[in-house]
Amino acid sequence: MGKKLRAVLGAALALVFAFSAIMAVRWQIEQRRIVADRGEAERVAGLPPAKVSPLPSATPTPSWEPTPQPLPEEAAALTELDLDGLRAVNGDVIGWILIPGTELSYPVVQGADNQYYLTHNWKKEPSSGGAVFLECTNSSDFMGFNTIVYAHRMNNETMFGTLKYYDRIDFWREHPSVYVATEGTVRRYEIFSAEEAGVREIVYRLDLEESALEEEFIEYCVDSSEIETGVVPGADDRILSLSTCTAAGGPETRWVVHAYLAQEYPVASASS
Repeated sequence: MGKKLRAVLGAALALVFAFSAIMAVRWQIEQRRIVADRGEAERVAGLPPAKVSPLPSATPTPSWEPTPQPLPEEAAALTELDLDGLRAVNGDVIGWILIPGTELSYPVVQGADNQYYLTHNWKKEPSSGGAVFLECTNSSDFMGFNTIVYAHRMNNETMFGTLKYYDRIDFWREHPSVYVATEGTVRRYEIFSAEEAGVREIVYRLDLEESALEEEFIEYCVDSSEIETGVVPGADDRILSLSTCTAAGGPETRWVVHAYLAQEYPVASASS
């Protein structure tokens, strides 16, 4: 190999290394920004910082209960959610979503389409981390049969990065519930399945009620689930589907965690 060729290859490798280093630094900055954005949202909403528990190292006693439960301490703070304060920053904010003991604690927004909040945070600022957002055709009161909420799967487990652990039954047992606070209500959803689904599967159909496909939808979720929770909701239940990217990040599949509405906690002083 001639000196000139070696020099060219060396320069090319140096450029590749420099580019990779720059992208890594930019990604770290963006991930720190996502954490800072959530912290600001928590302060505006009047909520305490999310408390993240360590991943379970052993199989604990199942904590799922089909009966009414009091709000746990972290979720109880949602009854004091300052929704007006969040809406003063962005009128698209419709509520807050929380899985206690994890990084998943964010305001939920709903845009005119499903593209804008892929690249903008909850304050409508450009962000590769995006926001947690409701399917644009779903009702903002979460009372349709299947309400879909989307967010990116971040490597540092922010946004919907936590959802990847729901392929482990021990993680589900530690974190079986999702809480959603909206106008005047906090809702507890119980997770019953988690699977990798194609974007053309029944999971993403928006005409389930009109086509009487509720039972077929539930059957698909339970049969496709990577964990066996023993929880099977009925066709009359309200479903919450949390959708994010798969590990490979391919365009044809998504990782989806499903939960059903188990309990509602009225908030005495609703936001006006």
